[in-house]
Amino acid sequence: MAKRVASSKWLSWLRLTCLVMMVGMPALVRAIEWPQEVDAREGTIVVYQPQPETLKGNTLTGRSAMSLELKNGKEPIFGAFWFTARIDSQGGGDTVLVRDVKVTKVSWPDSRDADEQRFTRIVEDAIPSAGFEISRERLAASLSSAEIEQRSLEQLKHDPPKIIFNEQLAVLLLYDGKPRFKPVENSSYERALNTPLLVARHRKTKTCYLSSGSLWYKAGDPLGPWTVTNSPPSDLVAMVPGPEDAGPPPSVAPIIVVATEPTELVVSQGRPQWDSLSGGEVLFVKNTETPWLRDLPTGNMYILLSGRWY
Repeated sequence: MAKRVASSKWLSWLRLTCLVMMVGMPALVRAIEWPQEVDAREGTIVVYQPQPETLKGNTLTGRSAMSLELKNGKEPIFGAFWFTARIDSQGGGDTVLVRDVKVTKVSWPDSRDADEQRFTRIVEDAIPSAGFEISRERLAASLSSAEIEQRSLEQLKHDPPKIIFNEQLAVLLLYDGKPRFKPVENSSYERALNTPLLVARHRKTKTCYLSSGSLWYKAGDPLGPWTVTNSPPSDLVAMVPGPEDAGPPPSVAPIIVVATEPTELVVSQGRPQWDSLSGGEVLFVKNTETPWLRDLPTGNMYILLSGRWY
């Protein structure tokens, strides 16, 4: 029943998609009202302006932002779905037929594998097999714009950082590549330029010193290993401003973990201790300051570092 009700609205949406992809005709694009609402089996699907992505052979791929307002839910679920379709030539003319639209994936920020599979079927059930015509020239122009956008996005780096787990108190000494030093005027020292921590090296002996404010470390190499020293050079100490909040040093000195590539450090007080959140399906590590979760139904683990989830 829901599928038959949705068919006419989805056919209208597919025809409107044709106009959206006509990027060379901004007047027509402005005439389209978005978002479009479609009745589905479990609620209302709200479809936002679609975006074509690739055309390989006669297979078209694209994506669209969406929300699903569940009949028994309090808040709408916002996400996106990806689709594929077939392109058939219409004789020798300038038009092609887009048919067999299939939803390949539905996702949203807090989605889980099982939910994604379920909502993929919901959206799929709402889409009819009817097709629509589109100008070959205008489709090519739209895909060309999508390709330019994709190339620009590929230049952005989204590689996850290296994640180091440590079961004792530690501090990350992160260099941006190989340590680089510059002499400090009127002194016997040079300072590392590509790290946020204070790392100084004696120009003659090449001994390195690291200050955390209340503790001093030394090493024969800027990459370590670093050990605590209770007798840092007095001339170097005099050059370093004292911490604003000079509290007592920690009872246990943290170890220094060194990295020269994008790295995040996760520290726990001993072995990770898992505890259950409300509902019992999600666990969290309670002996770390880093948000660290495990989803029991899927076995996936998630960790929040520098404002991003991994």
